[in-house]
Amino acid sequence: MKNTLLFLFTILTNVVSSAQDSKATPPYEATQYVQNIIQELNIPDETFDKMRGKDNIIQVKLFLNDKGEVTKASIPKDEFELETLIVPIIKQLPNFNPAIVEGSAKASLYNLSFVINEFNYYKAVRHKATPINGMEKFGEKVRNNFYITDQERGYLSLAKTKTTLDIAIDFIIEKDGSVSSFRMVDPELEYFQKRMMQAVKRAAKKWIPATINGSPVRTKFTYTLNLKTDFHSLNI
Repeated sequence: MKNTLLFLFTILTNVVSSAQDSKATPPYEATQYVQNIIQELNIPDETFDKMRGKDNIIQVKLFLNDKGEVTKASIPKDEFELETLIVPIIKQLPNFNPAIVEGSAKASLYNLSFVINEFNYYKAVRHKATPINGMEKFGEKVRNNFYITDQERGYLSLAKTKTTLDIAIDFIIEKDGSVSSFRMVDPELEYFQKRMMQAVKRAAKKWIPATINGSPVRTKFTYTLNLKTDFHSLNI
């Protein structure tokens, strides 16, 4: 009986110990952690030109001590030589939550993997880029250059319940004031991406780029075109 109880106690202890074990985790939500890294990156223009048009997977090995501090970091397959840019940024961020083994904090290895592409590499700024002809004139020209047929409205499921249609598109303002990397905010409206892209380009040939400390930076801009049309009159 004693042996049985001892055996059960050992199993229970192991179960409780295992339940307390945990892997190291970023100091806050992983998506935000990666976003903070990308926001601080300053990739040379000639390097980023090579990265355009594809999802570039960055895999970073982080060696953490029992306090969650990054003691060493490396990018084994560093095609674009980003290690010297990324590692200092990571070391400036808050410490990880350390791995826990049998109730005690332990040193560990953490594999951080993320993507850098044309859509997520940009700077967040307080003062956004502006079209060279002003926002009011830009908005008027987008509206004049964009159209939607009654038949197309009928294809939209949201047209059955909405009396207005918001068509929003994200795009990047490059350092030289040109625009690139267009993407519809609502996937259901991807049909209109080419038409919306053309309207935006025609509305402003050039933009005044956003700046940080006086230097132009690559930023994201979201423009929403609001069409006030009575869809119900179409008898959808």
